[in-house]
Amino acid sequence: MNIQISDLQGNKLSERAVTFDVIENARGTQAVKDTVVAHLAARRQGTRSAKTAGEVVGTNKKPWRQKGTGRARAGSFQSPLFVGGGVVFGPRPHDFSIKINGKVKKLALRKAISERLKSGDIVIVNELKLETPKTKAFITAFEPLK
Repeated sequence: MNIQISDLQGNKLSERAVTFDVIENARGTQAVKDTVVAHLAARRQGTRSAKTAGEVVGTNKKPWRQKGTGRARAGSFQSPLFVGGGVVFGPRPHDFSIKINGKVKKLALRKAISERLKSGDIVIVNELKLETPKTKAFITAFEPLK
């Protein structure tokens, strides 16, 4: 596999053959998928919540007596059956992060780099000289390389 070496104007100077163990051809696709899914899952906040019957503000007095009214038994207005009561099996805060082993992360990185090498997206610049250490100067210097 070859990497293009060019100057900051985008002129191709030479190519260099890459023959080291970073290149991953046969495996690693699933590792990349698992790593991306784990990264996106770890970004989720997981802070949504709903109050249960025990957390709702209100009295715990019985709304009406147990027998003789003709209505169903009721113990509290905090019950999920009443308006303003708690939520049954509502959302609770929790962590969505997924553990990825270190070797799988390294394999995913090697696979991602080798795919970028195959598509020709990686270019080596022979010399980098900027007048000022500014982001704007850096961006304008790399515009010809696309």
